[in-house]
Amino acid sequence: MTRKEDKLDRRTEQPVFSEADQARARQWFAKAADCRERRDYDYAIECYITGLGYWPEAVEEGHMPLRSLAIQRQQAGGKKPGFMDGVRSSIGSKDPRRAMLEAERLLSKDPGNSGYAEAVLKNAIKAGLLETAKWVAPIVFEGLRKDKKPNKERFRTFRAALVEAADLADARGDNAMETWMLEQAVNSLEYLIARVPLDEDLRNEQRDLAGKLTIARGKYEEAGDFRESLRDAEKQKLLHDAERVQQGEDTLETLLAAARKEWEAAPDLLPKLNTYVDLLLRTERKPLEDEAIRILIEAFKKTNNYSLKLKADDVRLRQLGRQARALAAKARQSGAEEDRQQARLAALEQRQAALEIYRERVTKYPTDLRLKAKLGEVLFQSGRYDEAIPVLQAAQGDPRSRARCELLIGRAFFEKGSPTQATAVLREALEHYELTDDHSKELLYWLGRAYQAAGQLEEAKAAYGKLLRQDYNYMEGDARQRLEALEQAAREGKASPRE
Repeated sequence: MTRKEDKLDRRTEQPVFSEADQARARQWFAKAADCRERRDYDYAIECYITGLGYWPEAVEEGHMPLRSLAIQRQQAGGKKPGFMDGVRSSIGSKDPRRAMLEAERLLSKDPGNSGYAEAVLKNAIKAGLLETAKWVAPIVFEGLRKDKKPNKERFRTFRAALVEAADLADARGDNAMETWMLEQAVNSLEYLIARVPLDEDLRNEQRDLAGKLTIARGKYEEAGDFRESLRDAEKQKLLHDAERVQQGEDTLETLLAAARKEWEAAPDLLPKLNTYVDLLLRTERKPLEDEAIRILIEAFKKTNNYSLKLKADDVRLRQLGRQARALAAKARQSGAEEDRQQARLAALEQRQAALEIYRERVTKYPTDLRLKAKLGEVLFQSGRYDEAIPVLQAAQGDPRSRARCELLIGRAFFEKGSPTQATAVLREALEHYELTDDHSKELLYWLGRAYQAAGQLEEAKAAYGKLLRQDYNYMEGDARQRLEALEQAAREGKASPRE
């Protein structure tokens, strides 16, 4: 066995933290929150770090609020750590958990320091703390992206850490985590290749990593049903039984009763709460979903575990989405004005709820660019274009969201009545895509619309023409009809139609 394999073997077990340690950690987190309210930022940082010493995987309750505190301290003019602070620190400790916490202490006093963030990531993986690694990886990537000239060596170190984390997750049988880590590695490599396009070594590595990601996704999809995604053994047994009997009504009631009894016997144990809630949600019946929401919100208020509220809000959004779709279908079928009004009100309620939820999430996790992208999309759908544009511009930093953000920014300018700005944004966005790409078709369509609205009719015809050569009936023939109308007006010497 190699030294690397031996190290990996020692980390394959999921880290376990006793209820007593979690309780002690929460006491320190509560003290930290109190210090933050009093603007005693430095002691609040120490309290969070002490609490994380007991429970280093407390992402929602420890790492995330500490990161938010760090940014608040920075905005208030808090001093960065000096040279001697780094020298005296334990960031180079042979104990990776201790080194991780020391790096995070320094990062909290200098939240833009990429070196500290990279040390948190490296040592979290060495310690087998993959949830913490997953939390800090986007912060590291954001730091790498800020360099005017990409540092290939730092990118390589970042990818190597993510691949090591993926291998560890694979050894644990955690296909979801393995897939996530490899996705981040591939995304970071794609970002680098876009800026160093002639580097053949990077392209070879991209092919290798993409192949590894495909294999990981295949394993995840094979094991990715509802039962496999749950880690609690009792929960898996209940849900396996539910699948085996195809969830007959009597059996479902029995399973729900059993799960409820288990939860009521130990209401503070999240695995038992989640078992019961997941069974309630599996029914897709609104009264039982409402019960699940109530339980999740009550538990959130008691524990301040934000993941519970996330889950409750997601259920609420699904309910509103189902309602809006059902009423829209009814309105289309009946054509009655009353039904159309009900459908409009349902869609408005859905958008307002989504706005409220995603505003809160972005406030809670200000560095999560995917949440910003979602908020920007909801703002766009709500017609709040002036608010949507800067949010979407900020969210473009996430390679996974960039394409959608670019499209929506262009469309927002178009809807605002600024077609010249829209054409500039959409034309630049198109440079990133092959013309056979589905996303490029949508960009071409809206570029044609923007050119047409701006009176640049030859450019509009060219955009529509490119689109039709790829998809003749795009948008149910709308692009073709627009091109034909422009060409007919030109033949007849009439003023060409604008928007």
